Amino acid sequence: MSTDYAEMEREFIADLAEDTGRDLAAWMTAIAESGHTERNEIIDWLRHQGFQFSWASWLERIHHNGGRLIYADGTPNLPRASARQYSARDANDIPPSRERPRLQPSPATAGDIQTLLREAKGLRPLAEHILREIGRAVPETEFAVVGPVVTMSAPKTFAALHPAPKKLRLYANFGPAGASRSRTAEAINRGAPPFAEMLVLDDARSIDEDFRRLIRAAAAR
Repeated sequence: MSTDYAEMEREFIADLAEDTGRDLAAWMTAIAESGHTERNEIIDWLRHQGFQFSWASWLERIHHNGGRLIYADGTPNLPRASARQYSARDANDIPPSRERPRLQPSPATAGDIQTLLREAKGLRPLAEHILREIGRAVPETEFAVVGPVVTMSAPKTFAALHPAPKKLRLYANFGPAGASRSRTAEAINRGAPPFAEMLVLDDARSIDEDFRRLIRAAAAR
């Protein structure tokens, strides 16, 4: 039975980078940098990053195992997060199901969001990357599909992404922080834009620290 658990654990770790944009080492570092140390705090933080509870709990256990896997030995060069060790016989020891741990924005279903993001065609990976980075910049963000846009709230709605094949428009009120990058918002399908300003995004290199700064500024207004 433990051999099966080890296989499930390896599969989970192998898919992390593809499914979430970060590998195990990066998630261990992110947890350490989040400032959370208690088990429930870490799990809640991971759930705000989009993980289902079972996967958030599993990552927390690995984190508190010094970055080492619970069942599959020999994971090299991971940052040590804590001296506290877990035994494979700890309570709630059963690994999550084999379902892949894709980030799940809420309260909209992933299907709603992915259906809308298809409108972006070749820019769809960039749209997904933008949503992930917004969730990381403002961890309490909740995502919802409202008409032609994905809205972001924390708890007040502070931004909206309109996916389209040639450009992605991210609407928000950035205030003075956006003076050098934002422009006056364009209408959506001849309707009024949801915010007064927008960013036009078509290059992953623009999703940088300055972008995250603008997102935090919009969420704080």
